[in-house]
Amino acid sequence: MVVLSSQSDRSTPASGAVIAVRSPRELPEGLGGDFSVEEARHAGVGRSRLRRGDLAAPFRGARSTAIPSDGALAPAEAEEADAWRRIRAYVPVMPEHAFFVGPTAALIGGVPLPAGLHDELHVGVLDPRTPPRRPGLRGRHLSVAGTSLRAGLRLADPATTWATLAPHLGEYDMVAATDHLLRIPRSPGGLVRLTRTRPYATRADLERVLAANRWRGGPLLRRALERARTGASSRPETWTRLIIVDGGLPEPELDHDVFDARGAFVACGDLAYPHLRLAIEYDGAVHRDRERFLHDIDRTTRLHEAGWQDLHLTSPHVFGDAAEGLRRVVSARSRAALLRDVPRTRFGDL
Repeated sequence: MVVLSSQSDRSTPASGAVIAVRSPRELPEGLGGDFSVEEARHAGVGRSRLRRGDLAAPFRGARSTAIPSDGALAPAEAEEADAWRRIRAYVPVMPEHAFFVGPTAALIGGVPLPAGLHDELHVGVLDPRTPPRRPGLRGRHLSVAGTSLRAGLRLADPATTWATLAPHLGEYDMVAATDHLLRIPRSPGGLVRLTRTRPYATRADLERVLAANRWRGGPLLRRALERARTGASSRPETWTRLIIVDGGLPEPELDHDVFDARGAFVACGDLAYPHLRLAIEYDGAVHRDRERFLHDIDRTTRLHEAGWQDLHLTSPHVFGDAAEGLRRVVSARSRAALLRDVPRTRFGDL
């Protein structure tokens, strides 16, 4: 019989003898979870320790403590979590003149992106430097680039990040990324204290970067800049607006505040047709939370009491069957126009 010990790993040869295998030696605390082989050697870690199975080698010259993936994450969340693990693993061996660009810089900077863009880390260098060439990396030469630091990571500044996204995105997502950078933070009804009051980039910033170089995807960047607005709060809201406009309907207002007859704040509509008193809302996964669900019911009641109608769209209506989403908007506009023209009665008149 083989007895397993919690103190060490054991292997059993064909003879049945039990051979103890030493557990991996603890690493120096100062190394952290991601480090270069050079850093480890300077800290006194032997080469044999660096080859043990509890360490991953995501890049040549880099080591990371193995972290099991979280099976509870949704696919898109799992993709981003894996990309973050590889970013942290690459940083210790990243050349000092290199910086993250494209989808990787956008991920670090919080720019909304579709899924499927993080199979590789995107790393840029300025000419005449040679971009890094390793499995799992996509290097890129840039003739012009601004850089910045975010959470200790070197990446292209927001305008350069924007310009390096064009080869990877379609028009709607390029507009969504542009909307995100141009959005001017605001607090509808003054209910939230703002931690930032300026956009990540201004339209002039993006125009200046666009004019400074012949970017891959230049025509797409120009179209996105023309179609971008400052009031979109999310990628789905941008997609909803573009679907509506490309479907031939008037462009709705974004981030529209609704007040009641006494001037009290009621709600802020993601998109709105104020002349029809119609608010259009995109309900993402966060709206499935019980407290948020109850809040949404109260909010809808207040909108109706203020004489407004509301239409709620979800992912299938925007990212799935956009024609159905557009049909619902057309129907809601017609219904709102009829209700707007009906005289509002008092309870005593009923």
